[in-house]
Amino acid sequence: MPPIVRRLAGGLAMPFGSVVFAFVVGALIVGVTGANPFSAYAGLICGGLGIGCTQGENPALEISNTIVFVIPLITTGVAVALPFRAGLFNIGAEGQLLAGSMACAAIGIKFNTLPSPILLPMVLLGGMAAGAVWAGIPGVLKAVVGAHEVVTTIMLNYVAQWLLRFLIIGGPLQLGPGTSKSLPIGDGARLATLLPADNSLIVLGLPSSVFRVHTGLLIALAAAALFAFLLWRTSFGYEIRAVGQSQKAARYAGVSVRRTIILTMLIAGAFSGLAGAIQIAGVDHNLTDKYFSDTTGFDAIAVALLGLGSAVGIVLASVLFGALHSGGAIMQSDAGISSNLVLVLQALILFSIAANFVGAIRRGLPIGRKPSALPPELPPAAGLMSEAATAPPETA
Repeated sequence: MPPIVRRLAGGLAMPFGSVVFAFVVGALIVGVTGANPFSAYAGLICGGLGIGCTQGENPALEISNTIVFVIPLITTGVAVALPFRAGLFNIGAEGQLLAGSMACAAIGIKFNTLPSPILLPMVLLGGMAAGAVWAGIPGVLKAVVGAHEVVTTIMLNYVAQWLLRFLIIGGPLQLGPGTSKSLPIGDGARLATLLPADNSLIVLGLPSSVFRVHTGLLIALAAAALFAFLLWRTSFGYEIRAVGQSQKAARYAGVSVRRTIILTMLIAGAFSGLAGAIQIAGVDHNLTDKYFSDTTGFDAIAVALLGLGSAVGIVLASVLFGALHSGGAIMQSDAGISSNLVLVLQALILFSIAANFVGAIRRGLPIGRKPSALPPELPPAAGLMSEAATAPPETA
């Protein structure tokens, strides 16, 4: 077997095995509760991929719904994977996404009369800036005073959630008394759908307006490509990977660890903020109370880990999780099995990934081995991404 094929097979073994493990255990759980696991997974496949639908579902519509879920997962997955490469745990992708959505809504409402060529870039860049600031705070704290980014990013998630509620429930963005949503953004701040919104086209018996896939898909794919280019084709990407492998060695090579940490978190936050802006501009068009319980930023952690920190892996993992989200409703309606099974599957996938990394984490700890002349300085996330960090450069 050629080395490149062997390396590729070895890299895919862990994520593929994790997914298989989750679905096998999920089938056992469904079977023990007296339901039919085959019917459950048939519903998931129909609702997620539009394959094998037997209850009158429109396959194109199901695929469209999946893609809508995939778009923010790609950008937030990148926002988690990039700090991982630098040895940082960005658990705050959710808060950064909310910051981006709030900034997008505020700008889109305040300047709602501006034309699209001006307003649309404003709301997207505003969302990116807000997300960057939200992530930059823990980045600076980490670099300057050593505050652990896990703690600071988690706390900022709560700040973002309650700030959002303040804005739309009795706050300056509230639509009206008794409501829990904001005013709508201007028409110029909205992303166009890929299919005509005026029902001038019929797709598999349905008017084109029901298909919600929007041009944010192109932005998300461009973000993944930019992530790969930044990581493998720039000197700053080399610095990120060097810091993630060993801060001491990177510092010895002349890399400014503080600067790398801060810039990495700023860029990661910009990606998450972009995800929030895309959701407002492309899907919802206003802030609603559903964002208070949104889990996209937390799902992105599993996406980044399952994708092993690579752009292609993140896109594929996003498709899987997007299909699970979209297929849950069809599974519940067709097979009568609670859509909460989707959350169980996601948790099992993440659990399996973490279990696979236990050996790598233990190898990164100094316990039980003799110290060397220059002990490796592995941050918490370095063990998680050690296999991915040695992958060959990818061309996204």
